[in-house]
Amino acid sequence: MKISEDDLRRQIARGDERAFARFYYQYQDTVAKHAFRILKDREQTREIVQDVFLSLWKKHSVFLTIVDLDAYLYIATKNSCLASIRARIREQGKVEVWKEEQTYMHSTPDEHTDPVYELLDRAIDDLPPQQQKVYLLSRHSRKKYAEIADELNISKETVKKYLQLANQSIQSYIKKHKDAVISLLLSFFIS
Repeated sequence: MKISEDDLRRQIARGDERAFARFYYQYQDTVAKHAFRILKDREQTREIVQDVFLSLWKKHSVFLTIVDLDAYLYIATKNSCLASIRARIREQGKVEVWKEEQTYMHSTPDEHTDPVYELLDRAIDDLPPQQQKVYLLSRHSRKKYAEIADELNISKETVKKYLQLANQSIQSYIKKHKDAVISLLLSFFIS
């Protein structure tokens, strides 16, 4: 039995699962085509199709207010694809940071004797103890202000201020020793 799109929308808006299943089978290919154009990956496309329709079912009462269903599905699909891409980029970034940390932790001490890093290490060593802790937790442990504040039992504003002061001190130290840095860099490139 053929049902009009308006009747189908009304049934879905009332929570009729069978009507939504009909809607799903009618539009799943359209959503999949939109997603595949963006993602170029079949597995991710299947996930996006599921996400889009799950999201639509969760807010099925809006079906009566949708003016242009095709445009609505296109935008919902595009937004879901973009969210998936962002999540993948964030995850890849975390993996890269982890790989860098693993490489650093498993390298020999001689690999970290680059003169520029030695100068930076000396600048960090010259920081007052609390600034040094905040700086290392932020830059080396990659902790957020709130995490550092909790760990050191200080406010986030204090963390921010300590980082500013630490950065200024490090820059000042490096400027004072800029001739050494230039010499080290030149010797590195000439050798």
